[in-house]
Amino acid sequence: MPQPDSARDVIVHHVHGQTGTADRWVIYLGSAKRGEMDNSRGAFVFARLLADLQQRPVWVRHEPGGRLEPLDPGSLSGCGCC
Repeated sequence: MPQPDSARDVIVHHVHGQTGTADRWVIYLGSAKRGEMDNSRGAFVFARLLADLQQRPVWVRHEPGGRLEPLDPGSLSGCGCC
């Protein structure tokens, strides 16, 4: 099973909103923030396009402290829980 490379891969951080605020989806290419969205579908579409351009995999991390999970390459809808 492939392992994430946090310095080069596309990583989508799912940041759960506090009371009264919406969840956010922050997209990184390595350590550089490339975008932020308020819906998972838009974030995953953007992440998939960025990953295709960079020829890198996409990973999802659910905050706080979640582990990285691979995003299914054939899906634009996200991971199983989103």
